[in-house]
Amino acid sequence: MCGVNHSGFTNPGYLFNVGAGSVAPDGALFTRLLAHHDDIGLDDGQIRGLLDISREYHERQQVIHLRMAVLAEQVEHKRGRLGPDEIAERKAALDERADLFRTAEQLFFETGGRGLELLTDEQVEQVATVYHEEKTDGLHALADALDNAVGPQFSFHALPAL
Repeated sequence: MCGVNHSGFTNPGYLFNVGAGSVAPDGALFTRLLAHHDDIGLDDGQIRGLLDISREYHERQQVIHLRMAVLAEQVEHKRGRLGPDEIAERKAALDERADLFRTAEQLFFETGGRGLELLTDEQVEQVATVYHEEKTDGLHALADALDNAVGPQFSFHALPAL
């Protein structure tokens, strides 16, 4: 399970315009892990367990997202001035949205932990190896583009292992 929002780093401007989005992904969890089930050595019970946990995550996440949508509608400014009184009227809903945001992220990490409990220590290490290899391959494919993005004064290159 990787907590990096890789899609956020592919926008023009790279790190300069990474938003404050949640680290909790929408939808299913463990998709990359399940895609590499042979490489990792998952058995049928582990696969089914991960799928069940992922489904539970999605169901709980939907409840959070629906409530956040209701609150967003309540705080949306539709017309007129938005002064201190109007802002104060939205405080409770904004506070609840902030709590729900935190709840969604906590759910992500707790669910990720539950899923990894189904794996052996060796499988967890293999997951890290597979993910690292994917990331490295992707960065190598992007190396020229990354160098071009930062201009002539800088370049990205691999550092020697410590």
